[in-house]
Amino acid sequence: MIAGLEMLRSGRQEGGARERVDGPSVLVVLLLVVVGIGALAELGTGRVVAQPETTRAETWPVLVQTADEALTRGDLPAARRAYLGAMFRAQGERSIVGILQAAEGFKGLGDRDVVEQALRMAAALGPDDGQGAARVQALRDRLHATDALPIGPR
Repeated sequence: MIAGLEMLRSGRQEGGARERVDGPSVLVVLLLVVVGIGALAELGTGRVVAQPETTRAETWPVLVQTADEALTRGDLPAARRAYLGAMFRAQGERSIVGILQAAEGFKGLGDRDVVEQALRMAAALGPDDGQGAARVQALRDRLHATDALPIGPR
């Protein structure tokens, strides 16, 4: 590209005769170069903006908090996705407490099937310090109680 500009600036060879290029032609070429660089910069900026804010850096407590906030503002699909992410992240971290907090969130959403699955996941991990087993049983009791109200956001 620089060579082309130099050729335009100094003149070009055509059939042995040198032809001089006028100032406006050089200005047009420079303007096109600047516009091209701007377009590339905009494209690069667009890619950065399109990337997610966080990439798997969230822990299950952050996901539970995100779900609680979504539930508070009435965004049920976002709450469901965040609780689901928290439940599986907690399972990966072998955190019974995390699985149970996600299960309590699903209880608040009225999703009994996912609560049952979460209880099975928590029971499969085994009791962590005695508190986990008691919470699993308490949540199971609340799930099966007919007069129990769903748990709301913390």
